[in-house]
Amino acid sequence: MTYIIREANPRDTKEISTFVFKRTGKMISPLHIENRLHFMRENPDESLYVYEEENQILGTLGFRIRQADDAVVKFSEISVISMEGDNNCGTAADKLKRYAEQLAQKHACSGMWWITGSEKNGDSRKANEPIGFHETGYRFVKRFL
Repeated sequence: MTYIIREANPRDTKEISTFVFKRTGKMISPLHIENRLHFMRENPDESLYVYEEENQILGTLGFRIRQADDAVVKFSEISVISMEGDNNCGTAADKLKRYAEQLAQKHACSGMWWITGSEKNGDSRKANEPIGFHETGYRFVKRFL
């Protein structure tokens, strides 16, 4: 299957909104996504990429660079959303993860933080842990959307 991973643009906002709703059940307005993309254009350390097959978005990749003031240590922070229950779900997620690693290397990052929105506990979280990553703790999240 032919695919492309590219930076999201304002023409994608409606489809990203629909995709996120289908995947998470949370509605994020296209206007909110467009405003976020505008913010990202002004901030070179943040990007949003989409995974497309046959002109349909099947995954997103949030990429953010975090660095200390002395800029000696630089980490990338990534989050991937992809469709579940689809024949290509593993493929899309795996390709996005590999792409994120390439971005981290391109930006000379010391490592990657994998951010997951999953509230899964126990063995199911371990089964979904990306290869080469290890769990170092948890983040507490307060959602407004």
